[in-house]
Amino acid sequence: MDLSTVANVATALTVITGVGFGLVEAQRSRRARQERAAYAAVQALLSQAWMKSMIVVHSIPDGSSASAIEASADVLNAAHSVGVILEGLGYSVYARIVPLRVVADLVGGTVRLAWRKLEPYVEEERWRSGSQKTFEWFQWLAIQLERHSPGKTNLQVGAQKAYRDWKP
Repeated sequence: MDLSTVANVATALTVITGVGFGLVEAQRSRRARQERAAYAAVQALLSQAWMKSMIVVHSIPDGSSASAIEASADVLNAAHSVGVILEGLGYSVYARIVPLRVVADLVGGTVRLAWRKLEPYVEEERWRSGSQKTFEWFQWLAIQLERHSPGKTNLQVGAQKAYRDWKP
């Protein structure tokens, strides 16, 4: 084998190694970005304002009309707070910044419950404005959770039972 063939083989191996390394680094970077986004989502959801707002939204009776929600400034503010946060979270899932699995495990039931409580209000707002944009990503997220995330937990089985045999 002559020197030029050896040089060509070495160059090809270097390029292949570089491409392989680049692919591994790109995947690692994507995972790190998802982890940072999931952490940011957790931080947003664990704020005192979020928790207070979700408690208020949870207390809204099923089927409450928009006018019933708007009758109380506290309830309306809580609905807006929850809606805005879940709107951002929904888009983050759509853009594949935060994995749907993370959202499902962390707040899947909460998202579905919040949508059930707030849907009549959101639909009325859409009708008033003539636009379907109001909390579109919040609704999208609730739909995706229904479609793709049955999960191990539900109203009858909590994480404490579903994952009791978990090992670190």
